Amino acid sequence: QHEFCESETKKSTDKKEDKESEIEGLSAKIDKAESRIAQLKEQVADLQSELANIAKTTSEMTEMRSQEHATFEVADKDYSDGVEGVQMALKVLRDYYADNSFIQAPAPETSTHSKSSSAGGSIISILEVALEDFSKMLTEVREEEADAADKYEQEMEEAKLDKTAKTGDVKYKTQEIGQLEKAVAENKDSRDAVSEELDAVLEYLSKLNDQCIAKPEPYEERKRRREEEIAGLKNALEILEGEAVGFMAVKTVRKHA
Repeated sequence: QHEFCESETKKSTDKKEDKESEIEGLSAKIDKAESRIAQLKEQVADLQSELANIAKTTSEMTEMRSQEHATFEVADKDYSDGVEGVQMALKVLRDYYADNSFIQAPAPETSTHSKSSSAGGSIISILEVALEDFSKMLTEVREEEADAADKYEQEMEEAKLDKTAKTGDVKYKTQEIGQLEKAVAENKDSRDAVSEELDAVLEYLSKLNDQCIAKPEPYEERKRRREEEIAGLKNALEILEGEAVGFMAVKTVRKHA
């Protein structure tokens, strides 16, 4: 009995410690995974917020670019029409004064013709200045449009690359979250199973203790048992005394006979 108790108690105690260690290890894995899951979910939320900002920013940039381009088209047409109009006016005036220069005017009108030629030259000079201004403004507005278009394309390309990178991060982090959540569920199932095994071991150890370890008898139980023993002894003594009296009586009768 002693050897059985000692052997079973040692095996059960070792098994209990193994199960407790296993539960501790599984709990550590679960805690680590859940901490990582929380971290990843926070990162995904931040990335999704950044993606929303990228979408908003690119939408605003596209709207602004559209307005800038519409403004450019109006200005480009105005300046182009201005250049074309001034060029036509210059051609008409130059042709006019070129043709008149070959006409021999009468001597009395020489002074008037000279004044007319001088006035024409002034108008042509003014128109040439206007043509230069229109041409300069047309060149500037087209250069500004080209620069704005290049800047927009560059910013949109950067936003596209940023969006692609962040979308990839969200995808991979979401996949990792799924894998970790699956691992947590499996580890919790394993921990529950090991906990049941530990409960069974603890129950068996408790039964072993009841069977193998002598427990001190409670005082009340000892008192009751002693009282029963004393009562039994008194009863036996009374029986013996009764039998002795009867024996002496029989012996006296036989003696007198």
